[in-house]
Amino acid sequence: MPMTTPNAANEDGPVATVLPAAREPSRADEAHHRIANSLQLLSAMVSVEARGIEDPAALAALDMTQRRIGAIASVHRQLYRSHETSMVDLGSYLEELGADLEASYANAAAGRRVLVHPSPIAVAPEEATAIGIIVSELVGNACKYAYAPGQPGDVRIALHPMLFGGYMLEVEDRGRGFTVGGPAPGTGLGGRLIEMMAARLGGWHGYDDARPGTRFALFVGRR
Repeated sequence: MPMTTPNAANEDGPVATVLPAAREPSRADEAHHRIANSLQLLSAMVSVEARGIEDPAALAALDMTQRRIGAIASVHRQLYRSHETSMVDLGSYLEELGADLEASYANAAAGRRVLVHPSPIAVAPEEATAIGIIVSELVGNACKYAYAPGQPGDVRIALHPMLFGGYMLEVEDRGRGFTVGGPAPGTGLGGRLIEMMAARLGGWHGYDDARPGTRFALFVGRR
C-alpha cells in the first residue's frame, strides 16, 4: 500500500508518496518463465518443421504434436495461477481446462462440445498436472477420431469422489467406438503418455466400448 510523508522542509508543502518496493521474482516465477519460453520455442520449431513437409500423414502427426504442446502449456498456465496454494480444486481446474480444450479441438457452433461434470476434489498441483495431461490427450483424440468429419458429437469429462476416498475420472464420447480389426485404444504415443501419468498417480485405468462411443475411466485411491 503506498505511504505518504510530509515535506521535511515545509510541512504545508506538497506531500511525497513513497511506493512499496517491487516484489522480487520468486523461484516459482523464474521456473514458470523458463518453462513457458521452452514450450514457445518447441512450438515454433514444430511449426518451422511443418512448413517443409508435404506428406499428409507426417503433417497430421506434427499437428497432433503441436496440439499436445499447446495442451501442456495450458495445463502449466492454469496451475501457475494457483501456485501460491498447496492444493488445487481439481473440479474447477477441469472446468477451465475443458473450456480451453473446446476452443482448441472442438467446435461448439457445429455441435462439438466439451462438457465437464465436476466435483470439488482437492489435490496437489503435481497430481492436477498429471490429470490435465491425461484429459488433454483423451479429448484431443476423441475430437479428432471419434466422429466422422462434420458429424456433431460431444466429449464428456466427469469427476466423481469414491465412497472410501479417492476419485474416478471419466472421459467419454458417443462416436464410432472400437473399430473391428483396428488398433486398441491407448496403444499409440498418446496411450503411452496416459499410461505414464496414470502410473505416476498410482491409479488403475481402462477403456470400455460405450456402445456407441468409447469410455475411459481412471480410478485414483486415497492419497
